[in-house]
Amino acid sequence: MDAKQVKELDKEYIGNTYKRYDVVFDRGMGSYLYDKDGKKYLDFFSGIAVNALGHNNKAIVEAITKQAKKFIHLSNHFYSDAQVELAKMIVDHSFGTKVFFVNTGSEANEVAMKLARKWGLLNKNGANKIITFYNSFHGRTLAALSATAQVKFHKYLNPVSPGFIYAKFNDLKDVESKIDKNTAAMLIEPVQAEGGIFTPNPGFLKGLRELCDKNRILLIFDEVQSGLGRLGRKFGYEEYGVKPDMMTLAKSIGGGIPLSAVVLDKKLEEVYTYGDHGTTMGGNPVACAAGLVVLKTVLKPKFLHEVREKGDYIIAQVKKWKNPRILEIRGTGLLIGLQLEKGAAEVVTAALKAGLIINVTGTETIRIEPPLNIKKADIDKGLAILKKVLA
Repeated sequence: MDAKQVKELDKEYIGNTYKRYDVVFDRGMGSYLYDKDGKKYLDFFSGIAVNALGHNNKAIVEAITKQAKKFIHLSNHFYSDAQVELAKMIVDHSFGTKVFFVNTGSEANEVAMKLARKWGLLNKNGANKIITFYNSFHGRTLAALSATAQVKFHKYLNPVSPGFIYAKFNDLKDVESKIDKNTAAMLIEPVQAEGGIFTPNPGFLKGLRELCDKNRILLIFDEVQSGLGRLGRKFGYEEYGVKPDMMTLAKSIGGGIPLSAVVLDKKLEEVYTYGDHGTTMGGNPVACAAGLVVLKTVLKPKFLHEVREKGDYIIAQVKKWKNPRILEIRGTGLLIGLQLEKGAAEVVTAALKAGLIINVTGTETIRIEPPLNIKKADIDKGLAILKKVLA
């Protein structure tokens, strides 16, 4: 089909929950995408941080193909070598001792919240409240959106799911004031990605850990976007020196195929028992085969060091522009936000026309999150386009 046919069929048959940009992509390679007319675009968005190793990665394609020739799907009533190998790799490189696989970031957060409430039932006289943070984002399902402390996502949800208490990010006093005997857990993104790339102040996450320990509360890190190399660390919690009790992973973990995971500390590994939760597709063998390639690549110290270097380089170059439109630069590793006073959506559209894919998130924040293996020459090309558009 040509681009016109795709657009017409999309309009006729696809539910209109997405406002598409006026481009139809045909193929991708590395850090680039090509549209139906052959125009080349540099990808500084990675499919919302999913394509950590770029497009059409040879090792991922080979792993997917090899597994698909064996079998594409098994139910979780049966063992899967790809699944157990991936779980072992996550455990070997993290604080966790057990892993529960599901399909999306929303689902992973749902699993974590359910487990936290069962833990509260068994260990804290039925405590079931979960503290989340203003400006957060935890997914699109009912409970995940209820946990998301942004009113704009609640406008058609009422009544929102009960039991979620909202606190101010980077304000320990406010968090402490929200704790009571019925508080079971806190759920927080180490970096608030969808909210506008907000990073924690020094000591904030450590302060949360201390509050949780003092009040027998579980600390859950939503690392759907900050995990697996995006911050230049294996996981975001390492960047801030704070170990959570649970961690959720998604987006990049499947190399482009739906996959997510909940990582559990040893004290939680026996909370869920047979029948407490299940998933038809979670831990799909093909997705896990792709995930193994992703982890074997991004968890290497040299690779992670290069991610940090690239992020530092981008921030340093943007600062040199001294562009008055950029009010603030935020972020860590290759999760970077440029705060504008206004016009971020127009900048994204103009950049796309010029051959650069970026995104607007939060309030007037340009989000930059290219593939983690992007080459420095491509970073320079992308920054040159962005500099021109902003000027």
